[in-house]
Amino acid sequence: MPDRDPSQAEPAGAVQIEIAGKTAMLLVHLARELGAETPGQVVAQALGVMQVVREAKARGHRILVRDPASGHETDLAL
Repeated sequence: MPDRDPSQAEPAGAVQIEIAGKTAMLLVHLARELGAETPGQVVAQALGVMQVVREAKARGHRILVRDPASGHETDLAL
């Protein structure tokens, strides 16, 4: 059975996850820094980035972060 696109799935509703202390603090810090209303919005954005990287890899593409000053490139990979 082929993988289904999660963005096309029926909403699953709220899900609770346990996050360790330091990770939770980082999540709260990132939420403030990004202006997110909830830490869950940060998780949603991070999952979106992971999905884009995964789809690019599946197509044989690369997602790069390039430092314009030095030209140094870093692959985003999972």
